[in-house]
Amino acid sequence: MLLALPQHYKGNPLGIIRMWAHECHRTWHDRLIFDVDREAYMNFMRNGIKEFGDFKEEQIFEEPLLYTSYVAMCGGHEATYLPVAEMVALKGTLEAKLEEYNEVVA
Repeated sequence: MLLALPQHYKGNPLGIIRMWAHECHRTWHDRLIFDVDREAYMNFMRNGIKEFGDFKEEQIFEEPLLYTSYVAMCGGHEATYLPVAEMVALKGTLEAKLEEYNEVVA
């Protein structure tokens, strides 16, 4: 989250909340292996998002809930933490970098 630039989130509280939810998911939810634990985690998240005001759960957890600095950085821009709007863009970036890596290392 430290790579998030203020100008991308100023006046966009939903963007900040979604970034927070993404970070929580990748830090805790992704490591849980039992459904009961995942459901308990989601209950904590549902209670936590009540603190954020009038945003609905569907807005906050809308897919894709994915933030990265990698796409911007590989596109020649400053490494800034932004949401991935389309998985196609991420997939294209990752495939290009994989091909580049395979040419150098293989």
